[in-house]
Amino acid sequence: MANITVGKIDPKKTSTEPKPKANIALRPYFADTDKKFVQYLFYSTYFNLVPQAVRVRIKSPIVLGIWIAIYACLVTVIPSTIGKLGWSRNLLIGVQILVTLVVFGGGVIGLLWYTDKFDITDRVVEGIENDLKEPDVYYRGTPDDVRKGNFWVLTLNDEIVGCIGMDHTPKPVIDKSAKSTAYVRASERPRAVDAPEVHQAEWKKTAMIMARADDLIRLTLVGVFDVARDLYFKFKGTSPAEVDSKNQTKEKVLFEAHKPNEASVRRLAIKLECQSHGLSTVLLKRVAFWAHAHQIEYLYADVDELQSKLGEILVKRHGYTFVSKKKEGFFKTKSTYRLDVKLWMSQELERRAQEKIIEDQKKEDEELKEYE
Repeated sequence: MANITVGKIDPKKTSTEPKPKANIALRPYFADTDKKFVQYLFYSTYFNLVPQAVRVRIKSPIVLGIWIAIYACLVTVIPSTIGKLGWSRNLLIGVQILVTLVVFGGGVIGLLWYTDKFDITDRVVEGIENDLKEPDVYYRGTPDDVRKGNFWVLTLNDEIVGCIGMDHTPKPVIDKSAKSTAYVRASERPRAVDAPEVHQAEWKKTAMIMARADDLIRLTLVGVFDVARDLYFKFKGTSPAEVDSKNQTKEKVLFEAHKPNEASVRRLAIKLECQSHGLSTVLLKRVAFWAHAHQIEYLYADVDELQSKLGEILVKRHGYTFVSKKKEGFFKTKSTYRLDVKLWMSQELERRAQEKIIEDQKKEDEELKEYE
């Protein structure tokens, strides 16, 4: 029999040393080192909600109706027009399939682009230009105006993977990101192909193609939105011009004022790779303990239509109760939840006492086994 050489196992490579454990820490926010990481965490987690925003809009009867109407029009007009050229039946079927793919595939891509650029971006700018511009000043106040609020970050091996704030502002907060300008229709918007950067680009032809594609998608979607907007205001019996003039003079209140015994949970965010591991529990409990220590009796949490999962977590895991749901636009909604801090604290202490009893019982059972 031929000799068979078997590879040897290097004992150094099969070390039984335990793998390093994850070092999780919760600490207060430090402006000098944490600001850019917190802002990145906030907008990156929000942009991950773009698919959810598309799903919300697809479920809308208005969007579905417009979508089906466009498809029905194109799938009828285009094949009938081409049929006059004497094309074969198979080619006409191919055209119908192509129209179907373009309408539905292009529609999804268009919705992804629209929600990313116009919806999610607005919400991100809203946060960055307001409370997250200087979280330490907004939540904790200044030496002359100290607030009960606070802002924390959650770190995993010294990397920021989560954040949360408790807001206790005594006055209404005006949205600094809101632009007091009239709505601009598709016909009045500037075209990308007219931009000097496009004409001065090194790869001019490529830049022109990209600019035309951007104009086609952007202005088409905005045009469809214009039609839907006009129909909406016509149904309500008001004109778009009246609404625009009111918006120019009206300031948008971002956050309402708090009573002395009330506060709000703000900007809860967990890094995508670290979600579904219970890290939000650490942050939400920190806020609840802080609220109890500072005589806050009720905590509120506002959840938009893209954060339905957060609403479920608040109710099922942390004892929040649903208070109200407010419509803030065609698709936007804001659901408010409330936590009775005193009740939560009593339940938490009771739970810890029960865990202590179970732990002591286990120790006692282990000691008794030694004498058996």
